Amino acid sequence: MTQPSHVFAAIRWRRSVRTYSPRPIEQWKLDLVLEAARLAPSSTNSQPWRIIVVRDLAAKQVLAGATPGGLRRHPWMVNAPAILILCAEKSKTQRFCGQVVGKDYHLVDVGIAGEHICLAATELGLGTCWVGWIHKRLIKKTFHIPALWDVVCLVTLGYPAQNPGAEVPPASAEPRQQAGEVGIGDVPARERYPPKKIIFFEKVE
Repeated sequence: MTQPSHVFAAIRWRRSVRTYSPRPIEQWKLDLVLEAARLAPSSTNSQPWRIIVVRDLAAKQVLAGATPGGLRRHPWMVNAPAILILCAEKSKTQRFCGQVVGKDYHLVDVGIAGEHICLAATELGLGTCWVGWIHKRLIKKTFHIPALWDVVCLVTLGYPAQNPGAEVPPASAEPRQQAGEVGIGDVPARERYPPKKIIFFEKVE
């Protein structure tokens, strides 16, 4: 890679942030993060994502405690200025394709939109954390989520407690990340598998 890239800078700097500053999120930044999700690609252009933005303290406390069996709650989530509930509404085409192929395309699509959220937030200096250990039925009932929507995950959003005003590093021509490398919120990078373990050409050796 020889050309500087803002995309790779955001990918390299993104971390799962679990400590947040009380600094509020500017509305224009929240709007941009949500727009990034809206522009994500989806199967048959179904755009199945439905996003609920939660900022009320009591509501965030409900989400923090909504875990299977009440185990391993997420009290740190309450300090995030916003929590996004990512849901999916499966289209008729997706329901048909799911029956034929056995694949939940709508969940894949929401995953793509969720990653758009995380990367756009990172570029804006906001931390995120993807939370999948959740009691979906409780969340659905509490937030009056329609029966046909699947609750997929939660994404916390806000300025990290460490360096809450830090700017994203300038565009980099070197996308490779090293274990321990500090990213947004001063969170070190975790070790990744080497390419030879996860990438194959033509056939699996």
